[in-house]
Amino acid sequence: MSSIRILLATLGLLLLPTSLIAQEFTLGFEISSSLGSVGGGIQNLTFGQQEGASDGFVDGEDVYSTAPTNSGAFHAWINIDGQNWQTCLRSPSSEDQICVIGLNFYQTNPIFLQWDSTSLPESGSYTLEDAFGGGILSVDLEQQDSLLIDNIALTSLVLRVTPPIVEMFRRGDVNGDQSFNMSDVISSLGNLFLSQSGMPITCLDAADTNDDGSFNLSDPVFGLYYLFNGGPNPLAPFQDCGEDPTEDPLDCTSSCP
Repeated sequence: MSSIRILLATLGLLLLPTSLIAQEFTLGFEISSSLGSVGGGIQNLTFGQQEGASDGFVDGEDVYSTAPTNSGAFHAWINIDGQNWQTCLRSPSSEDQICVIGLNFYQTNPIFLQWDSTSLPESGSYTLEDAFGGGILSVDLEQQDSLLIDNIALTSLVLRVTPPIVEMFRRGDVNGDQSFNMSDVISSLGNLFLSQSGMPITCLDAADTNDDGSFNLSDPVFGLYYLFNGGPNPLAPFQDCGEDPTEDPLDCTSSCP
């Protein structure tokens, strides 16, 4: 056992984890109040992350919100860093995004919000809560698709988004050196049997060499069979960096370049 410890320490092949890649998403709200009345109407608001977008205003991509001429009329907008938006698309980031949906009620008429919960990526989280920390209102936008606001004191709703992440990896590349070889097998064995190996695995999906949805002894055995006995190739994504085509509970805290 001690010889394996020495070998692991000598190899020193663990690389610094690469930042995870933030995925695009678009969250659209249709917000309405008092349809058919003078002070009512519909506001469509959009917030999201899009490849190639900037974090500022881009004509044709973003739309500022303009308040109605009648200050007592229904109105809704997205506030980010002091700017009011109707549409705001930002560059992809893995950092949590927080903005405020402002509501101006028409008299005491309730406001109805709708969104497409099925369009949101599975990873990430999307919540809408009151400005007091969710004590009055807390909604998981993936679990429901509409909300009626009949409390005219709720003029500010906090939208919290943990952006979805694209898990990109090379199957079998346990130590993150962008290849699959004996050092990856050693890294797997070290993590399975040496709790103090000093080489934590940052992508269990990559360590799942046989793609059975779990990380166990069968994975380094599968790797040895492939490397030295003409066994089958690890399943995609193998050799090239890519996404996992199969669903499993394993995840990554790093991403390959």
